[in-house]
Amino acid sequence: MAHLQDQISKFQRVQYPLDSNAYKILDEIGVGVSATVYKAICVPMNSTLVAIKCIDLDRSRSDLDSLRREAKTMSLLSHPNILESHCSFTVDRHLWMVMPFMSAGSLQSIISSSFPDGLPEPCIAVVLKETLNALSYLHDQGHLHRDVKAGNILIDSNGKVKLADFGVSASIYELNTLERSSSLSSSSRMRLTDLAGTPYWMAPEVIHSHTGYSLKADIWSFGITALELAHGRPPLSHLPPSKSLIMKITKRFRFSDCHDENHKKNRRNKKFSKAF
Repeated sequence: MAHLQDQISKFQRVQYPLDSNAYKILDEIGVGVSATVYKAICVPMNSTLVAIKCIDLDRSRSDLDSLRREAKTMSLLSHPNILESHCSFTVDRHLWMVMPFMSAGSLQSIISSSFPDGLPEPCIAVVLKETLNALSYLHDQGHLHRDVKAGNILIDSNGKVKLADFGVSASIYELNTLERSSSLSSSSRMRLTDLAGTPYWMAPEVIHSHTGYSLKADIWSFGITALELAHGRPPLSHLPPSKSLIMKITKRFRFSDCHDENHKKNRRNKKFSKAF
């Protein structure tokens, strides 16, 4: 029944125009190596606010097929805690992905600007519950997110929580056969060095990806995100990303060693419930 409702809701979605002239860009709200995110309005739709992820195909390490797969994945997913894609289309040598505008931004930006030592526990509880709802749905659909972190959890003006950025997501049904191919192993290694910051959230079995990994990898990242929300940054973040990977590979790290001395003092002053 729930699956049928999902299908109906997909058909009921408003169709956004596949024409760049229908959108008026207002502001740049994020920039990466190969993509820029803009705040814009969709003029024919009563000037509805949207976010447009504009991916430079010449600078992106992903090919057009994989980028289209990301867009298709987002358009097929339907859950209140997952950021959907309204539509996507190419403009010259760029892929435009039109998405809802999340006015409060990411949790990472909220923490860095207003809560450098972490969020209050009741706030963390709400955010984690909503994020788990998103992950539960994703996993039921056979998808791994593979990049769960505060920077990919977005908040809108009503306080709604949505998990975003499916650029490195994967289908569990394809995973077992794909991970045995050497071509994916090499591309995985390239992706690890390419995604700045992401190693801090990676499960050890993802780093040892030749042994294979599954849905539990997202739960590890979710746990690291819980610590990130509590303390303002993830464990091992005082180390360079490459060193944090080495510590996980050699299994020489303990969570008690995961912060520098100043941060450990702040942690001792914070009190968390047994439930947390």
